[in-house]
Amino acid sequence: MINAGITGGEHIYAGELVRILINHPDVNIRWVASDVAQGLVAHFHPGLTGECDLEFSKPSLDDVNLIFCCGADDWCAQAQHDYPELRIINLTRHLAQGGMYGLCEVNRKFMVHDCYDQVAVPSPLAMVALLPLVPLAKHHLLNNRDRITVNIDSAPMWATLSPQLIKQEILRVLSFMQPHYDGSTLHINISSLDDTKRAVMATIATTCEGDEASIRSIIDDYYDDHNFTFTTPREVAPCEVINTNKCLMHITMIEDELTIHSVIDGLIKGAAGNAIHIMNLLFGLHERVGLTLKAQVL
Repeated sequence: MINAGITGGEHIYAGELVRILINHPDVNIRWVASDVAQGLVAHFHPGLTGECDLEFSKPSLDDVNLIFCCGADDWCAQAQHDYPELRIINLTRHLAQGGMYGLCEVNRKFMVHDCYDQVAVPSPLAMVALLPLVPLAKHHLLNNRDRITVNIDSAPMWATLSPQLIKQEILRVLSFMQPHYDGSTLHINISSLDDTKRAVMATIATTCEGDEASIRSIIDDYYDDHNFTFTTPREVAPCEVINTNKCLMHITMIEDELTIHSVIDGLIKGAAGNAIHIMNLLFGLHERVGLTLKAQVL
């Protein structure tokens, strides 16, 4: 059994974690800590009434072997020094420093085999762009000549993130997949969608060798043994991924002009769901355990 604690319990990511983890068969939430919120967690995070009787409390490292960090993480290094077996999944520091970058679709085998004790969850804005771009980079289809435009639309809570920081995060992965790509042709634009609280969408446009069928085959082949990322022949509506850990992509190509639309739920695939995906890998569970979630189709 995984005994988990959650810090920054007042954060929206913490609420999503609790909603999913209370139904995870291999997890016991030992505590939810907050310097701000008090009382019942269910009174602070809507939707948990009748499902969760946890109260906000102080963290107790003796009780857990895993911490989901949703708030300030200054004490994490000391915690791991004092408790060497403790694992930390950080949802707020997206660029891993001394740990693993938690893009499961790239680093899954390292998480399974290499006993990392700290993993950083990617930012949702970087993730929605990386999932379409990674298979192209693996096949060396990005170049330093043709412009790659990534237009990201997100809920207001993420729209203030710096395009430069998102580009830095994306390039750390792309340069690993395709070392000779220098990122000079990559342009990131971020805008806010006022009509959604969860969806994050990217439209990637570039010129590319091959045709639509071959590009789709490259992406489908890359994700063939993954459980949450898929292409679809029709345009993707955000409701198809809301409340799920999925990324859906739609590919079109006219002559050599490639366009890929990708959509995720920023709170689940872009945060809490991905953190649980990481946990499953670190502790030797199947990727989908606790993450077979129902889409908000209507």
